[in-house]
Amino acid sequence: MVDICGTASSVHYSVTARPNCSLSPAGTLCVFSIIVLIFLSLSFSFLLIGAWPVLPFAVTELIALGYCFYHVLRHSGDFERLTMDDDKVTVETHELGQDKRTELSGYWAKIVLDCMPDGYCRRLALRSHGREVEFGRHMTSEERLKLARQLKPRLGGFVS
Repeated sequence: MVDICGTASSVHYSVTARPNCSLSPAGTLCVFSIIVLIFLSLSFSFLLIGAWPVLPFAVTELIALGYCFYHVLRHSGDFERLTMDDDKVTVETHELGQDKRTELSGYWAKIVLDCMPDGYCRRLALRSHGREVEFGRHMTSEERLKLARQLKPRLGGFVS
């Protein structure tokens, strides 16, 4: 799920897509602490009645869950931004503190949609002069299709 915000005018068009991170770092730590407390109290209860194999599995699950929360928090600041000004298309990607910026000619840029026969679009990219830039990695298939329809009149059209 993504948060897409955009502005549209005849001169300037901008779309920013970022992953949905509904929990703040403090909220994530609070939720994880509650889960750890519940898991460990249940595991120690089983340990006291002699079911000691429960404890290693519970600890393993907590480590896996903690890694998942850590991964989500690390990527919470990631975003992709597509900007069109006059005849220039700029795609900016921010991932794990690294910025990448690619400029394409708006006149020659085309939209590349990679869709399955059932209608699921797994990839959206912009192509110009042999260069291709992927956009919309944080979007769902429907959001990619909607964005492609918005971009079509502004760019050279579709290439499948």
